[in-house]
Amino acid sequence: MKYKKMCEQIIRAVGGESNISSVVHCSTRLRFVLKDESKANDSEAENIDGVLQVVKKGGQYQLVIGNTVEDVYDDLMQLLHLDNSNTDSTDNKSKKKGNIFDTIISVITGSIAPAIPLLAGAGMGKVLLLILTITGCLSDESQTYQMLNLIFDTGYYFMPVYVGFSAAKVFNTNQMLGAFLGLVTEHPLWVQIVNAEKPFHFLGVNVPLIQYSSTLITAILSVWIMSYVYKFIRRITPGMVKVFLEPMLTMLIMGPLTFIVLGPISNWISQGIGFIAMWLYHNAGLVAIPILAAAYPWLVSIGIHKALSPISIQLVATQGFDPIIRVVALCSNMSQAAASLAVGLKTKNQKLRSLALSSSATAYLGGITEPALFGVNLRLKKPMYGAMIGGAIAGVVASFLKLKAFIYVTPAFLSLPMWISKTENFVIQAIYIIVIASIATFIATWIIGFKDPVDEDQIKKAAKEKENFKQDHQKHELHSPANGTLKDVSKVDDPTFASGVMGKGIAIIPSEGKIFAPDNGIVTATFETHHAIGLHLDNDADVLIHIGIDTVQMKGTGFKQLVNKGDHVKKGQELVDFDIDEIKKAGYDPTVIMIVLNSKDFLEVLPSLQDKEMTKSVKAGDNVMVLA
Repeated sequence: MKYKKMCEQIIRAVGGESNISSVVHCSTRLRFVLKDESKANDSEAENIDGVLQVVKKGGQYQLVIGNTVEDVYDDLMQLLHLDNSNTDSTDNKSKKKGNIFDTIISVITGSIAPAIPLLAGAGMGKVLLLILTITGCLSDESQTYQMLNLIFDTGYYFMPVYVGFSAAKVFNTNQMLGAFLGLVTEHPLWVQIVNAEKPFHFLGVNVPLIQYSSTLITAILSVWIMSYVYKFIRRITPGMVKVFLEPMLTMLIMGPLTFIVLGPISNWISQGIGFIAMWLYHNAGLVAIPILAAAYPWLVSIGIHKALSPISIQLVATQGFDPIIRVVALCSNMSQAAASLAVGLKTKNQKLRSLALSSSATAYLGGITEPALFGVNLRLKKPMYGAMIGGAIAGVVASFLKLKAFIYVTPAFLSLPMWISKTENFVIQAIYIIVIASIATFIATWIIGFKDPVDEDQIKKAAKEKENFKQDHQKHELHSPANGTLKDVSKVDDPTFASGVMGKGIAIIPSEGKIFAPDNGIVTATFETHHAIGLHLDNDADVLIHIGIDTVQMKGTGFKQLVNKGDHVKKGQELVDFDIDEIKKAGYDPTVIMIVLNSKDFLEVLPSLQDKEMTKSVKAGDNVMVLA
């Protein structure tokens, strides 16, 4: 098993196998239901190599894994020996009860998440058929088309069956009976009864004629009620007849109850959701879509974005398209990708750059944003704000374009066909949104910036070099930053520098308008006027190189700075260009002064020119001071 070690660490981090009630996975996460969440060690889980984040929401303990989650799940299930039989177990009784909101989210995600890859695959298959017929590669009258259409239609037509099966696992009841409740609503005879549009009665009670294919809520609600009915029947049924009496009585009670009561209630809920969603689309899309697009990454971060899936699936099933949830997901996904891209191009941390760029590519191509979200944007915080801004801007444009998705699948470049139907094509508009979300987010993230994490490898390397330097050099020679004539700093026409109050140093009358690094170090200070530059050298000397006397008054005229604050520089690297004639023309002294600001930190700071009355010619790189 490729992920055996990782899975063993995960089991230990969540409190051991005995603490796991159930586990499922979605496209990027392992979703555990734990018996006692307090037994899980969050920090241990987050430190597992391959785990991006721990999220506790909706009654689930979620580990964000990324693209390899399915392979990790497969290896995990080989190590676990979970009893998923649907008994009246103590596990179910011992589950920690959360609030009603968490419970609903847990039920929805647990029931729908396992079916989403199947729905996405069937949806993309339908789009493939559409493209083949539009391009003339396949006739929709051919038997080949009919066979393929039958195959891909099955993905959506029998949705109640998949959801019923998964919901039974969530409610800890019989999964075969959960699937049965989904199947009974799809029986060919019931389909004929509905299509006949004639009144139908059961024991004199009117049965509403409702088409249940491609629905979710009926299956979830029916299986929830069934979990209690089945538990009661198990308790009262004699052991010798359990094998047939338990399922028969469950069918006898739940079948009519589903058609007469639960189905109509679910249908009202579904119609209400559809009505509200379409009302928002037609009347408040300009506000609702941008707000949802800005908030969507935070919903993903706490794992409740799947709660919006039923709305999207319901809209596609009833309206034929989703103009809200998939549109919001497109704006958000592309913004997360762009924010991660901006980080990757701006950071100086090699590990972060590699993670950010690969995460951006994953989000752009497949719409899988968790690596970018948890590994980059949420970790650095500020890129999340850039993604929210970009998502909201893209949401405004999307609402004007009246963008529509025609299948339920994760929006990204590879799923662009999701915006095509037999009568409408929104692919170009979707590309517009991708471009707008990317540009707006990239600019916002770049401007807002972020605290670039220190590269630990570089710190260790620098510390080692510094230690080697200290061991190899009891004394260190500081080199001239310019070509010219060396003179005693006490002779310069500036009392602050001449008095030594700022530290010991040297002065150079420059013969060339170039300043070079006196040794290896990092730029610690720059100025808008570019007349001076501060350095922290590898020997711990804090050096100020000041070009001219009172040249700050020139406000940068005649100066060109070649490095930025934070840059690492090497001995002899050019730092500043300046125009000697321009300085003199402005009436200022062009003398270059180099001061060791922290002179008191050294036992000795000795200029090589000891006689105050002497001068000598020097070149950049010549030894002009000794530090000890």
